Amino acid sequence: MQVDEAVTGDDTPCREDLHKHLDFIQAVVTRMSAASTSTKSWLLPVVTATYGYGMTQNAWSVIALGLGAVLLFMFLDAHYLDREKAYRALYDAVARNKGIPLFSLDPREVQRCGQVPENQHDITADEVDDQATGAVDTPEKGPRFQFLNDWKPDTSVWKSWAITPFYGSLLLVGLILLVRVCLMT
Repeated sequence: MQVDEAVTGDDTPCREDLHKHLDFIQAVVTRMSAASTSTKSWLLPVVTATYGYGMTQNAWSVIALGLGAVLLFMFLDAHYLDREKAYRALYDAVARNKGIPLFSLDPREVQRCGQVPENQHDITADEVDDQATGAVDTPEKGPRFQFLNDWKPDTSVWKSWAITPFYGSLLLVGLILLVRVCLMT
C-alpha cells in the first residue's frame, strides 16, 4: 500500500485534501463577500446621480429610476449574501466531517447529507432532492421553476444588518425625495 494515497484505508480523506477542500470553499465565500461589497460600491454613485439630478430638475421619473436601481442592487446583494451563507454552511459541514463528498462545492450537499440516513448515501442526488422536498411532478415544482427557487434569497437574509439598514435607508430617502418632487410640481 502506498503512503501518498489520497484517502486512508477507511475512506476518510487525508488531512491535506481536507484542508484543500476547505480552502476552495473559503475562496468562494471570499468571492461572494467581495461581490456584495462591490454591489454596494456601484450603487452609491448611481443613487447619488439619480437622486441629485431628479431633485435639481424636479424629475420624479429620474428619482423613480434611482429607486428601481436600489431595489435591483438590493436583490443582487441579498442573493450574494444568501449564497455566502450557504457556502459557510458547506464549510462548516466539511470541517465537521458530515459526509460531504471530497472537493464538492455544491452547498446543497449539506441538506442532502443531513437528510439522508448513513446507510442510504448511495442514492442519486436527484432522488435525495425529491425526497427532501417531497417533489411531485407539478408545474410549480418542476425543473423550469428551480431557477427561481435558487435565486430567491432566504427571509433571514432580508432581515440582515447588511441588507435592511443600508438599502432601507436609501429607499426611504428616495421615497421622501419622490414625494417632495411630486408635491412641488
